[in-house]
Amino acid sequence: MKKEPGLKIVFCSNFMNHHQLYFSKSLINKGVDFRFITTRTIGAERIDGGWKDLNTKFDWIVRIYESEEQLKIAKKLIDEADLVIAGSFPIKLIRKRILKNKLVFLYSERWFKSTDGSIDRFKTLHNAISNLIHRKYLNFFNVYMLCASAYTPYDCSLYGNFLGKCYKWGYFPYVNKYDIDDLIDKKERNKPIKLLWVARMLELKHPEFTVNLAKKLKSEGFDFEMNLIGIGEKYDEIKRQIKNANLEDQVKLLGSMSPEEVRSYMENANIFLFTSDYNEGWGAVLNEAMNSACAVVACEAIGSVPFLIKNGINGLTYRYADEEGLFEQVKSLMTDTMKRKRLGKEAYNTIITEWNPENAAKKLLQLYYALQGVNGYEIPAEGVCSVAPIMK
Repeated sequence: MKKEPGLKIVFCSNFMNHHQLYFSKSLINKGVDFRFITTRTIGAERIDGGWKDLNTKFDWIVRIYESEEQLKIAKKLIDEADLVIAGSFPIKLIRKRILKNKLVFLYSERWFKSTDGSIDRFKTLHNAISNLIHRKYLNFFNVYMLCASAYTPYDCSLYGNFLGKCYKWGYFPYVNKYDIDDLIDKKERNKPIKLLWVARMLELKHPEFTVNLAKKLKSEGFDFEMNLIGIGEKYDEIKRQIKNANLEDQVKLLGSMSPEEVRSYMENANIFLFTSDYNEGWGAVLNEAMNSACAVVACEAIGSVPFLIKNGINGLTYRYADEEGLFEQVKSLMTDTMKRKRLGKEAYNTIITEWNPENAAKKLLQLYYALQGVNGYEIPAEGVCSVAPIMK
């Protein structure tokens, strides 16, 4: 991809974080005149979880919550940009641009999330967009959807919206490059086999599945070590479950860690467990675990899983709440060294070749030029920025 001097792209979201930072830097490295507009500071719960406040670290970040002057600058940037990407951001600030038929990529996880399987909560975009959605206004404007969940197109389709205008997207954390054979050989020297789970301990993350899994593994005589990283409302409950099941020698609660510390555990883990349900919009820990060459076992209801994992090729999947299926997939990895190594290597290759910040920046520019009708550019055929199908 050529350098892009003069091309103006504005990314609007709630706050800068390490899931957006490296994609942003990749656009800048390609010569794009890039700005990131934030609406608030990072929350205390994220800071407690090891995240950093990045809003003030870069001169290309505009913080509209600080002053009227910053808000004025943001409005001017939005109006003059060639492309605006808008995630968790007030729709009123981009409405004028939409009505002028200027190109906008909305950026969203799935819209509807629930705890009982019904579509009962409008979760991701601000309610101010609801009138536009209900009346299908956006179908008549130069607006497209970047889907940070494989299930976003389905949620959009319930309103007859963004039909044929949804593209695969996601989060793109930092990518480490390794001597992959050395890394996998290092993992295979683990005695016992190491399993890892990383998330906030919330209902939607289902840390209890890991305890139940550990019970089954222990009952069948497997030698293993399971590390759980994270804090949250279910922490004390999980701690009690581990103690009551006499699993304290096998299952360790490690609390919260910085992203860098989490990566070191991933680099040393053989198997990564991802047990969230369909309320997990994306789940960037999957990118990171695959980059770290873990053999992944993940619930197919998670937003990132259908985009990133091909079952049996670069990871293993199971149906939501199918704990027996989770156990069988993990068991197959516990008993087959070559399968663990093969899936870990293919997971790493998936991130290195496709789902990484630099390629995301390249593919986004390709999609931009294709939608603008520039000769020589076509919508990507697969991977990042390819057409996202409707998946119920």
